[in-house]
Amino acid sequence: MFEEGMSTEEEPRLEAEGEETPDVDANYQPPPQKTIEEIMAADQEDESLRKYKEALLGKAQAEKIVVGEW
Repeated sequence: MFEEGMSTEEEPRLEAEGEETPDVDANYQPPPQKTIEEIMAADQEDESLRKYKEALLGKAQAEKIVVGEW
């Protein structure tokens, strides 16, 4: 007889409470870092993309933003 809450099938195990192992591509190469000025200067002929960048970056496009290396 089985006790309540036990099953005959093994459940997949998690790394820690609630954490799943991430899928990692060992060959992934992140793109080179760009400044905000470089991002804003790219694709200027695409009006919808330009508007999207303006909305996304907000004041960052007009002000000098300093971000430290992590």
